[in-house]
Amino acid sequence: MPPVKVKVNGVGLEKVKRGTGIVYRKWLKPPYPLPPAALVELVSPRNEPVACGLWEPEGPVAVRVLGHGECRWSDSIEAVEEKLEVAFRARKRIGLVDTGSYRLANSDGDLLSGLIIDVYGGEIAVVQSSSYSFDALMEDIARLLVKLTGVDTVYEKSTQRSRRDIGLQPRSGWILGSKKRVVIEEEGVKFIVDVLRGQKTGFYLDQRLNRLEFAKYAVEGDKVLDVFSYTGGFGIHAAYNGAREVVFLEEDRYAVEILRENLKLNNIRNYRIINSSIWEAEGLPKRHYTLVAVDPPAFIQRGDEESVRRGMRAYIRSYKWSIDKASEEAIIYLSSCSYFLTRELFLKVITTVLSERGDYKILGSLRGAAPDHVYRGEEYLDYLKGAFIHLS
Repeated sequence: MPPVKVKVNGVGLEKVKRGTGIVYRKWLKPPYPLPPAALVELVSPRNEPVACGLWEPEGPVAVRVLGHGECRWSDSIEAVEEKLEVAFRARKRIGLVDTGSYRLANSDGDLLSGLIIDVYGGEIAVVQSSSYSFDALMEDIARLLVKLTGVDTVYEKSTQRSRRDIGLQPRSGWILGSKKRVVIEEEGVKFIVDVLRGQKTGFYLDQRLNRLEFAKYAVEGDKVLDVFSYTGGFGIHAAYNGAREVVFLEEDRYAVEILRENLKLNNIRNYRIINSSIWEAEGLPKRHYTLVAVDPPAFIQRGDEESVRRGMRAYIRSYKWSIDKASEEAIIYLSSCSYFLTRELFLKVITTVLSERGDYKILGSLRGAAPDHVYRGEEYLDYLKGAFIHLS
């Protein structure tokens, strides 16, 4: 079916022309009783084509933009296939496809708003949808992923809060294949990814470059503290690179199970695991650890003033607690994955905490997500913030 022409007006027209990836229903001329994933061509009041996208039948978002200008595709599947091919070539160009584990689709960053796809070990693709359109196209997307990436298992894990916000129920399960786990590698270090029980899509690929940088600062004799360690990403990298001892602090029991497996997988022997929150952890000496990583959960889930204020207090407390354990001349990595903690607020939080400790130096600029987590200026995709600090 050829694309249906839909008129977009006013501020919506201006935003589409500037490259937005989503078009709200309030910007369109109603009504348009179309099925989910119908291909639509957005046109100006003068019928000039401005964008092409997928129709959303319910919720505030009406169109997920796939490209700007006139529609050049014959149907939705052809359009999504081309967008995935473009995304794949981009990851190939920056060398991440060859690692076997990478984010293939990053929502609006790839003009696939509402779709996240992570590939693990070249074997499993995990798909997360926040869209009526991609829900409707899920089986076709799975077949495209097998063809494009060579995976033999495609698992849907659409259980995130954003689905409920637009009236979609959580969905999860295998679409193709049945693998639950795969072992991935980051410069020789191995990690188990369990796509069923792991957080998010199974692993935190966004912190890849920050884990590798943390490992480079590890020297023989280092005493490492990995706070909110999850399955051990920062601490295992440091141990693999020569650190003498590592303490992992993680509250989630399942994450600790995988952490133990990861330690065995990498032949790491000199470690201690504390399975508790940082407020209940005991026996950790002050001014002792020479390398510290602090990667807390998103303490700020909403953008209202009270939620931001409460979340900032939680970040300050956890950072203070961790820095108190760091020795003189230590290197510390502090991180936040909360979109609502802006870069300015993140800097305010860490400098407030660090100033109480004395002299410090922030090593270079703030770090962000790995380059496969692409974005096009959408602030919510630029959520990850990290800083390496030298205490002196």
